Amino acid sequence: MNTFVNADIKAKALLNGVRLYEIACHCNMSVSTFGRRMCKELSQADREQFLKAIDEIAAEKKESGQAV
Repeated sequence: MNTFVNADIKAKALLNGVRLYEIACHCNMSVSTFGRRMCKELSQADREQFLKAIDEIAAEKKESGQAV
C-alpha cells in the first residue's frame, strides 16, 4: 500500500495549519467521503478543489488571527 498518496495535499494542509476535516467541510462533503477520496490518487479536478480549499481556509484563519 502506498502511504504517500496525495502527500502534497496533506503536507500543504499541515504547513498551513488546516485540518483535513476543515477541507471536507469547506468542500461540502462528509469527512468519510473526503477520507475515501484521499485513499486513492485524486482526479485533477478534486486535487485543484482541495488545494484551493486549503488556500481559502488558511486565508480565513490568517484574517481572523487564528494561530497556524
